[in-house]
Amino acid sequence: MHEAYFFEQQDGSRIAYNILEPQMPDDIKKTPLILIMGIYGVKEMFMGLKEELAKNQKVIVFDNRGMGESSVVSPYDPISFDLMAQDTIALIKHLGIKRFNLLGWSLGGIIAIHVASNLSLDLELEKLIICASQVQSLVSSYGECLYNLPKPPDGPTNIQEQKDKFMRTKNERFIDYMVKHPDIFDKYAEIHVTSNCPFEIFKRQWEAVKETNILSKSKTINVPTLLIHGEDDEHVPIENSKLLAREITNSKFISIPKTGHTFWIGAPESITFINEFLST
Repeated sequence: MHEAYFFEQQDGSRIAYNILEPQMPDDIKKTPLILIMGIYGVKEMFMGLKEELAKNQKVIVFDNRGMGESSVVSPYDPISFDLMAQDTIALIKHLGIKRFNLLGWSLGGIIAIHVASNLSLDLELEKLIICASQVQSLVSSYGECLYNLPKPPDGPTNIQEQKDKFMRTKNERFIDYMVKHPDIFDKYAEIHVTSNCPFEIFKRQWEAVKETNILSKSKTINVPTLLIHGEDDEHVPIENSKLLAREITNSKFISIPKTGHTFWIGAPESITFINEFLST
């Protein structure tokens, strides 16, 4: 486990983050990479991705407000993308970072676009990576169905139940990888069972998704941008990333065969693509 650090926003929200230092001393000089978590998720769910990326540069991960170890004053207060982008920028400034790279996954990709499209002059975004993110015209039916439930769905209560659920719902490549790595499978399932993921915070996040117009903001992005999407994404259809790739001028789109929403699990080539993009 990585040590958790905290800083407080002006509205009383408390943001939790981890810092993963690179293995080689010379890599400390490289531009740091900020990872932004997806909807209804916690920073630990970047398991496997953050550690591999930290082999080549400093990596910073954090919990979005109200999720995981981060907190909010009230779970019923609105959470907008502008607010979540402000949290991201506040973390960067809190750490004294001036130049950075940004990777957003799912909801995190939308936050990253908001950051990139409205960045202050004292900060420099070098490269942007958007992974498996949805756009307004192609809103995920899975998220809408979950949002409309009157209460949180009854989910797995222990690690084995969570693993059984993954075996029923995940794609073949994910399952093959986890079966071959049982210790990783146990840990990944434990994260999903034990993490603090309030249903009301998910609902505030989903309301933000439905209210944003990411396409208009994406047209303003001019930094080099990589879009990655699993071909078999069970939550966000790959057409979302293809649409974003057409809107962002300086962009490259890569699809990862036989992978789902957590595209990096069982697909080491995805991490290679990210590292190559960041190093060129």
